Amino acid sequence: MDKKEYVKSLIDKINYHSYRYYVLDDPEISDPEFDGLFNELLELEKQHPDLVLPYSPSRKVGYKVSGEFKKVEHASQMLSLSNIFSRGELEDFDQRIKKLLERDDAVEYIAEPKLDGLAVSLIYINGIYARAATRGDGQTGEDITENVRTVRNIPLKLLGEGFPEEFEVRGEIVMPVSEFERLNKKQADQGLKTFANPRNAAAGSVRQLDTSVTAGRPLYFYAHSFSRLSIKGVKTHRDALDIVSEWGICVNSSVVTSDISELGSYFEKLTEKRRIKDVNIDGVVIKVNSLDFQERLGNIARSPRWAIAWKPPSQTAETVVNGISVQIGRTGVLTPVAELEPVRIGGVEIKRATLHNASDLEKKDVRVGDTVVVERAGDVIPAVVRVTGEKTGRRAKPFVFPEKCPECDKKVIRDGVNFKCVNPVCPSRIKESIRHFVSRDAMNIDGFGVKLVEQLVDKNLINSFADIYRLNEATLLMLDRMGAKSAANIMEAVNNSKKTSLERFIYALGIEQVGQEGARELAKKYKKIDALFNADESEIESIEGFGPNIAASVAGYFREKANREQISGLLSLGVNPVFRDTSLSSSLEGLTFVITGSFEDMPRSGIARIIEENGGKVTASVTKNTSYLLLGNEPGSKYEKARKLGTKIISLDDLNKLIAGNPQTR
Repeated sequence: MDKKEYVKSLIDKINYHSYRYYVLDDPEISDPEFDGLFNELLELEKQHPDLVLPYSPSRKVGYKVSGEFKKVEHASQMLSLSNIFSRGELEDFDQRIKKLLERDDAVEYIAEPKLDGLAVSLIYINGIYARAATRGDGQTGEDITENVRTVRNIPLKLLGEGFPEEFEVRGEIVMPVSEFERLNKKQADQGLKTFANPRNAAAGSVRQLDTSVTAGRPLYFYAHSFSRLSIKGVKTHRDALDIVSEWGICVNSSVVTSDISELGSYFEKLTEKRRIKDVNIDGVVIKVNSLDFQERLGNIARSPRWAIAWKPPSQTAETVVNGISVQIGRTGVLTPVAELEPVRIGGVEIKRATLHNASDLEKKDVRVGDTVVVERAGDVIPAVVRVTGEKTGRRAKPFVFPEKCPECDKKVIRDGVNFKCVNPVCPSRIKESIRHFVSRDAMNIDGFGVKLVEQLVDKNLINSFADIYRLNEATLLMLDRMGAKSAANIMEAVNNSKKTSLERFIYALGIEQVGQEGARELAKKYKKIDALFNADESEIESIEGFGPNIAASVAGYFREKANREQISGLLSLGVNPVFRDTSLSSSLEGLTFVITGSFEDMPRSGIARIIEENGGKVTASVTKNTSYLLLGNEPGSKYEKARKLGTKIISLDDLNKLIAGNPQTR
């Protein structure tokens, strides 16, 4: 055997023993024996650098990379899960699934622990690790390929055979609690910043520009879902987990059952300690097991209909209220906030907690100096639950809402359960409105963070949405801690945001009572933003999910002259909200496409979405069942395979003709 073949066999042997250790938890050799194999590989590669392969385990050591993390677009949206908190809600979910599937008999579910880690996607091409990305906003994430390459249990080359030419694995990168505690002690001993919790430590470790730092951190990956994994005989989610496990990818433990009560017992057992295998969990994920059913059920907004996250009761702690302040939101509502003696809940230090509104504050009768129970609702949002002990003796006076806004000194009125600042140019209202406008789910202006908004408003550089698009790099460079590169990046993000969808734009406006789903329905109904200027209230109310209060809010917003002028100002500055009809057409129904090469005007993922939106299917590999190969610039091996099989090869222009229903293209 020559040296090259010997290196390949040594790598295969190391990968096999890693699989035995990490996936099967059943090692065949001792740690010293494994280290001997690994050191032998390192020595051979040192002597013969030309023998270093892309998937060599030696590439897990890490090195310093240059520059920042690049943005990458996901081939399909990385969805988030809707939450439930009780058995009753689980039963409602089960009934909803049966109704959507139009069946009375039991539905089979798969349940697995919801690991508290960093969501990432991995892409393998021909069985070789090719790319990793963070979830980001679900559509676009950060390229963390080199960092994730160092994660100890991620195979750089899959075991066995039968995997697709290209497929995606999604899961969580986690750090065990015991390892987290050791890392924090080491950080503290060295006078370095410590991490708040294991998830924070995992995320911080992955986003290091020196990948050798990532390599030195105790990180692990567990897969929970897949994209573009179409294999004969794989009909259930459990089948998919089993097969990728055979390829060397670590997966969550899971149970499969049609018994709702069994799911309840599994949840209680798993969440009793909120930990599994020394990894923190924040609930249980329950999915419809059948892949066919998953496809039929589809998604709603950013969540799949076929899966939910069952979260445990909120974690609580007792602490003392040191003060009560108010926070002014974008609609002018004054929200009372308890300033607390710092307390840790679920590994996070809590200093402030919401009291929701005047009615809630009056009902709970929270006063300065009281000892209160604080919870993280859904383990996320801190809130005051109740005052502990007897409400007797010498207590502070009840909190009284200010008659004037503490930010702008204008009049405060009571509006139902809320107190509101009625000044539309209140600095706090402007700041909150702009924070919402630039946020990820709205105009998605990257780099436009809280501190930047604070400075710009405080210095009177922006007072409206339109002012954002009047900014320039010179103005940004006048701000504190603003460098030339950061200013350039922010202006690029501002300009990029001008091309946006109508639903994002409507949501960004911050219309009271209109969330993302409502914005989506308004976009579908009116198609253009100016059509909403004269929208009839009764017509708005006829939209599914819109009641009289929401309809009045929408119509009232667009009646306001100031709001109409602001929208017109945005349009005149180049903001172009376009309605994108995502409802499925059937023009490509029954057709299967493979995409190869690059395209000048659109990423491949965008083309794939267009195909799927029009009823077509996109796969990674060319087979005899492939209807068309969509050919771009510099195509790969798929082009040659398509030619050999006689697959019809088309251009992007041909695809547009197919969508338009041109029979000659078929």
